[in-house]
Amino acid sequence: MRLKVNGWDTGLRFSAAHFIPSHDKCSRLHGHDYCIDITVEGSDNGGFIIDFDILKQHAREVIYKMDHHVLVPSLQTSISYSLTDDSVNVSYNGKKHVFAKEDVFFVDVDVTSSEQMSAFILEKLASKLRRNKNISRLEVCLYEGPGQGACTSRDMND
Repeated sequence: MRLKVNGWDTGLRFSAAHFIPSHDKCSRLHGHDYCIDITVEGSDNGGFIIDFDILKQHAREVIYKMDHHVLVPSLQTSISYSLTDDSVNVSYNGKKHVFAKEDVFFVDVDVTSSEQMSAFILEKLASKLRRNKNISRLEVCLYEGPGQGACTSRDMND
């Protein structure tokens, strides 16, 4: 069995700013209206794989932490950042940004691309679904806008 949740239609969306230091155009600070689609494969457990409301609640817990934040890749080696009591100073490619600490979300990725962000979200969501032993596979697609995004999937029995 397989179920799908379309993020555009069900409100699994967030807005955030980011930058990709190694890319000419995308090294500039810019933002997206993101959305995630989720596909879950597994066996029937009382008539369904997982309740849609529970799945969407778990997804919201993951993505809403990023909503209206600047996404800073914590594993990127070509940027440097320092923290003060109330700000985050970010430097890369001769650029310097100072953000209010509460406006920054550190993402455990090298690059805040759709590809790596979809994997980050997938792992966070997978950890919330581990108790559901009937779920065998999970896929998360992160869209930077309608029609363009990246998908990552994994087996849940690993």
